[in-house]
Amino acid sequence: MNKPQILNRGIAKFNLLSLLILLAAILFSVSNTYSQQDNGEKKQRKTPEERAQKRADKMKEKLSLTEDQHKQVYDIMLSQANEMKTVWESSKNDQDKTARKEKMKAIRESGKTQINSVLNADQQKLWETHKKEMKEKHKGKKHHGKKHKSGNKDLK
Repeated sequence: MNKPQILNRGIAKFNLLSLLILLAAILFSVSNTYSQQDNGEKKQRKTPEERAQKRADKMKEKLSLTEDQHKQVYDIMLSQANEMKTVWESSKNDQDKTARKEKMKAIRESGKTQINSVLNADQQKLWETHKKEMKEKHKGKKHHGKKHKSGNKDLK
């Protein structure tokens, strides 16, 4: 091979490499732009009915609830979700968040007691096991944008 052919090959390889890098940069910036648009939109909060339905359906699936149990669990969860919404809206502007947390905790405990009265002993055990698994699964996740009591000690 002579020098011009070697030089032309080198330039061709350089142009191809440059083109690939440029293409990768364009693809990256386009995908980044779309992901920012998705994150920029506020997520719609689910209605109490939607939240209750989702949770009741999950329990039906995990615990093999009967239709009657499913209806009772849905009603309890709907009542709980509506109470939570009322407490949240009525105390949204309050400076004392401790009172709101205590009210919500009481609502959750009441709902838990009511749901346990609907479930049989085996279903109660299964549900407790499932909740523990979920707690462990989410234990290590970081929560961005909100401070939690437990917090991530590594970040401090």
